[in-house]
Amino acid sequence: MAAVLVWLVPAYIALKRDYQRLNERVSRISNDLAGLCSAALAVDRRIEISGEQLKQLNDKLTERAEDRTNEQPPDHPYRSVIQKVRSGASVNELMQSAGLSHDEAALLIRLHGSKTS
Repeated sequence: MAAVLVWLVPAYIALKRDYQRLNERVSRISNDLAGLCSAALAVDRRIEISGEQLKQLNDKLTERAEDRTNEQPPDHPYRSVIQKVRSGASVNELMQSAGLSHDEAALLIRLHGSKTS
């Protein structure tokens, strides 16, 4: 019995020391987990705030786009020339009537001319 007791006492001390280490680890892990949860809540709140700000910005952009759609576009210097191109005017006609160079007239016909040709 004494031999068993001599063998059990060191085993008990080793188990007690292991238990204390494990308890300390669990405590540290618990604290880390609490910190992570707190950080996750803070990030979640920031994401929510950012989402609200993005929605407000999107609403403003939509309003501005609608306002611009309702505005009359400024008169473009090439508007009448583009209309002539769409009506089928040739490079020579554009050069004579609008005073464009050959390259300008050709470019306008490429950009705004009939897509069927």
